Amino acid sequence: TTQKFWPGLLIIGLAISLSNVGNAQVLLRDDFNDTGIVNPFVWRLPFEGEGTFVGRTQFRGNPATDLPLQGISVADGASTAQVAEIHLDTFSPIDPGNQFLGTDLLSRRNFARGGGLAFESRLRLDPTNAADLGGVLGGFFLFDVTRENDAGDLVRDEIDFELLGNQAVPGGNQDILTNVFSEDPFTGPDAAGDGAFVDVAGLDLTEFQTYRVEWTPDSVEWFVNGTSIRTVTTDIPDDPQELHFNIWAPDTDFAAAFNAALQPTADASLNQRFTTQIDYVEVERFNTDVSANLLDNAGLNTSDVTTLNAPGIPIINNQWFAFNNAFQVGIDEFGTDPNLPDADSETPTGLGLGLTFGPFNTNSDASGFFQQVAASEGEEFEASANLLTASGDSIVGTENFTQIALSFLDSAGNVLQTTIDGATVDENGRVVPLIDGRDPNQNTEDEFIEGVVSAIAPEDTAAVRVSLFFIQIVDPIDASDVNDDGVVDAADFVVIRDGGGGDQTFADFVANFGDTGATGPNGDDGAAFFDNVSLVRLTDSTTATVSSLAIPEPSSAVLLLLGVMSLSRSRRSS
Repeated sequence: TTQKFWPGLLIIGLAISLSNVGNAQVLLRDDFNDTGIVNPFVWRLPFEGEGTFVGRTQFRGNPATDLPLQGISVADGASTAQVAEIHLDTFSPIDPGNQFLGTDLLSRRNFARGGGLAFESRLRLDPTNAADLGGVLGGFFLFDVTRENDAGDLVRDEIDFELLGNQAVPGGNQDILTNVFSEDPFTGPDAAGDGAFVDVAGLDLTEFQTYRVEWTPDSVEWFVNGTSIRTVTTDIPDDPQELHFNIWAPDTDFAAAFNAALQPTADASLNQRFTTQIDYVEVERFNTDVSANLLDNAGLNTSDVTTLNAPGIPIINNQWFAFNNAFQVGIDEFGTDPNLPDADSETPTGLGLGLTFGPFNTNSDASGFFQQVAASEGEEFEASANLLTASGDSIVGTENFTQIALSFLDSAGNVLQTTIDGATVDENGRVVPLIDGRDPNQNTEDEFIEGVVSAIAPEDTAAVRVSLFFIQIVDPIDASDVNDDGVVDAADFVVIRDGGGGDQTFADFVANFGDTGATGPNGDDGAAFFDNVSLVRLTDSTTATVSSLAIPEPSSAVLLLLGVMSLSRSRRSS
């Protein structure tokens, strides 16, 4: 989580006070009791562009092999707990002897604060090798990076519990580190956040404890085992954030967590493994009013969908627009068409669906739907949708994927944008992946999966846009098959030579000559069906209300493919 040591860290004495949150709505609960990997539709590993190296540690990143296991039985006092485990290894096959191999497990969805958000987990540092824990750090935190400050520095919102191995070793102080960041940069004097060690009587970081944070517009309050230990009332974060668990080895610039005795090894046989064990996690919302669904035709049940083929979309349209291969369709009432969901698929609205599939051109591109609703600066929105891919025309195993997104427009109808690390992205825009054909763990067919995304409107906002995307990724083989006949051959060379091959060059043709399996206009890239789309506005209240969830955003198909890969950012060592 934090990567900088701040001099003169405050030691806070124990304060007694109990959480006073009632009528909360549970947004996420995972007891990690199933066997095998954690739920791949709830959890993911960091993407390559999100900062996968921190301190001295490379985070795992291959969803096919690296998702943590759950349902592991461990001793819990006189009983047994079923837990998920995340690991830090002193041997890394990526760069043996020069780095550690750690884990950053994060939620696919993000969480808007509204009037209040609480996140809670029961966890510990595995006591198996407690004597050697010095230099290890286990984190449980919320985190978001989506903008730069006026000076052009990348900034973050973050709320942390951090379990430091230097504290957890036998004879250590067993103090818990808490921290909060609000639009703070990663370097310079303001990079430390507002960190404080807390001395909690009787705390043992290698035994299971319940850690909880309550985050409201006016405060952040930390609890251990139901007792309030610290409250901050200034510089409160406001951005929606993702939930993380991580374990890693800091370097010397985080002096409170660094230990020179902990070093990576170049010999796999000498690997030492450190583990954080997670019994459960829960996220709940409180003190929040949730509006009715702001979308028209939320189930895409009627043909009131306009094909986007001309400019002039009204800023506030309150109807669906479709682009490329996106259509409103009915369900398969009699179960005879394997390419359409039927009643057995538990279609959420039971009436109609939004069908999307690839544009079938020779470029990476997108198809989808979007709708725009009035909005203003500072408003928080949450969007959700159900998505299914049918076994008769599945995206499982393809290079294609789906997502929901939120973006914001000004009064002229322009998508508000900003620059992060030199890349242009939607300002305060958020994207959440749904089914990804490239992920071998996401092989669910004929069953609806829900996705949720949240965002807060920036300055100059006049409307919020919800987008549902089917994204087609074209590899070089596909792109070189410019005549779409399934093979890269002499006929494609003629097209490229005569200037009809788009951005394909003679070198591309030579590299891919003879390859087959190109997508082409009749290729089977799969399809995805959207249903039960929701967009709600979240506002602060004095009593909690049960929420309806919300959904996505688009810009344009071109903008999407840029924003998708560079939108989310994560911690980097400095």
